[in-house]
Amino acid sequence: MPRRKTGPAAFMSCRAAAALAGGLALSLLAAPAAALDLLDSYRLALRNDARHQASIAQAAASREALPQARAQLMPNVSASLARSRNSTDRQALDIFGRPSRENFDYISSNYVLSLRQPVFRMYNFALYRQAQRQVDGAEATLDRSLQDLLVRLAGAYFEALLAQDQHALVIAQKEAYAGQLDAAKRSFAAGQGTRTDIDDAQARYDLTLAQELEASQNLGYTRRQLQTIVNEPVDSLAVLDAARLELQAPTPASAEEWIARGEEVNAELRALRADIEVARQELDKARAGHYPTVDLVAQRSKSESENNVSINTRYLTTQVGVQVNVPLFAGGYALSQTRQALANIERAEQLYEARRREVAQEIRKEFQNVAEGILRVRALEQARRSAEQAVLSNQKGFQAGTRSRIDILDAQQQRVSVERDLAVARYRYIVARLRLQSLVGSLDEPEIEAVNAWLKS
Repeated sequence: MPRRKTGPAAFMSCRAAAALAGGLALSLLAAPAAALDLLDSYRLALRNDARHQASIAQAAASREALPQARAQLMPNVSASLARSRNSTDRQALDIFGRPSRENFDYISSNYVLSLRQPVFRMYNFALYRQAQRQVDGAEATLDRSLQDLLVRLAGAYFEALLAQDQHALVIAQKEAYAGQLDAAKRSFAAGQGTRTDIDDAQARYDLTLAQELEASQNLGYTRRQLQTIVNEPVDSLAVLDAARLELQAPTPASAEEWIARGEEVNAELRALRADIEVARQELDKARAGHYPTVDLVAQRSKSESENNVSINTRYLTTQVGVQVNVPLFAGGYALSQTRQALANIERAEQLYEARRREVAQEIRKEFQNVAEGILRVRALEQARRSAEQAVLSNQKGFQAGTRSRIDILDAQQQRVSVERDLAVARYRYIVARLRLQSLVGSLDEPEIEAVNAWLKS
């Protein structure tokens, strides 16, 4: 059995183990948090976005219209109980004309159990159908809220990525200008360069300092904008991997097919169609003012000492019958409601038609943005390769004495500009694709997962 270490050696071993453990703990604490990707943002937004949570609550409240309307068709049972102490002071003349006075103290009670079953009520029937359409509209509005949330989230996420890319490009450009400025100063000190090279490089470098400040502010703003939706700190984001980006043309390839699909399933249009049906049922409710109502009524009552002439007398009464109420004249109220309902139907139909045209235009626009975005990305990828080659050519030309340092700076600036335009084009393509899916009601978690696969931490 090995001997246990004692003395200074053992003490040093303990210190080493403690130091190792402490180092591991510090390294774990110092490890950067995992980058937030689009799918994680989507799941956080579903739980935390205040606007979407408000829409969920609104839909839950709207669903209650159906059981409330159904209750108007169900039996209504009520009970009433009354018990009171009574005192009666009676004064009268007797047979001889002399005044007499009597006092009665007694307890009276009355118990009634009533049942009313609507048999024919046009208003209640229309109210029930209207509640069904209201619930349909509420579900469509909730779907629209989800689509809106996904579009807002994607827009905020890729806007933050664009701000991050622009900040990195400004930093890279600043470093490139700083290198050219140092080189110009060394060349001028050696008697080979000109003061113009220094001044031009210095002006460009100073401009990038201002651009860096603006880019830094924009980066913070866009991250806070995303944080407002997910309600979590946004420290780092998963970035777009250009190699994974799939540039896919819209399928089907016809904008008219997308428009036809959108008119059928677009959540906002479905909600507006439900509004039209709600308005039509309002017309039926108004016309119900001309129809009679028929109720089946049953009642059982028990009373004791109901008044001062039936003291100590009990009654048990059962009533079963049909109650019919026929409206004859209400001063033109029902007719006015009918005209009002017809006007509201016309309003709802025109609102639907206006929005239908707008949705068709939006679908066509996003369809073109996706199709043209693919061409723009590919063109800018070629432009980037050309810009990179131009930088190399100008650097070699400067070494050969055929190009100036200003030519190099111009080429570097052109390359940065192309890089920025390419990033914008890629993000616009992605957002346009998501917006197109949203307009036809097919933007969901699988689509978010497909886009998220283009990102890397």
